Amino acid sequence: MKIQSFLLAGAALCGSAQATVYEFEFTATIQEMVEFEPQTFTGGAVSSSALSGNTVSVGDVVHGHFSYDTTTALFGNFGGGPIYAASGAQNSLGAHTDAGSLGLSNPGYSSTNVQVLNNAAILGGGDGFGVANLSTNATASQLMAISFFDPTGHALSDGTIPSAIDANAFSQSSFYYLYTSSTTHAMMGANGTLTSLTAVTAVPEPETYGMLLTGLAAVGWAARRRRAAR
Repeated sequence: MKIQSFLLAGAALCGSAQATVYEFEFTATIQEMVEFEPQTFTGGAVSSSALSGNTVSVGDVVHGHFSYDTTTALFGNFGGGPIYAASGAQNSLGAHTDAGSLGLSNPGYSSTNVQVLNNAAILGGGDGFGVANLSTNATASQLMAISFFDPTGHALSDGTIPSAIDANAFSQSSFYYLYTSSTTHAMMGANGTLTSLTAVTAVPEPETYGMLLTGLAAVGWAARRRRAAR
């Protein structure tokens, strides 16, 4: 019975490890683009733009990866819901097209935030979840975001970061990209609809690795005792 109890204890410890970092890969298709030149107050819809250094066109397929950390600290409430941000959190968002990366090279600043909108008035009582990255370097700034929207307000249970995304619970999922030149202040924006979303992995928080190892050690010790008893 002692051996059995140790096995059960080890299994319980192994099963107690809770994932906190969720990673996803996605694809999206660019559907709309705009350019604006504030110095001349000109701009409008475009089918292609090379303002960012890489040509981005309507119809391009975007390949991306994002992650979010459910232990990220609350930064504040903005835009109708809580925003979670912390320098040590494992939140990230990056994307590229066949023409090249959409990310800035050598960013001097980069921050990825998570926003949760549960039954938000700004969304007409709907739910929203988003991951956004803001990056800047010496020549430009960039905002990239993934957004999920459910008009029924049933996709999320509260305003905390969800343990995992159920893409089927949201009726709309979008990709947004905004590039701004720091010298001319010219802007280029693009958006599109996600065409795929795949969960890559869920990473346990650091302290749960200790519990996992303890559980494995207990199982191994019990197994050795059982072999010795034979």
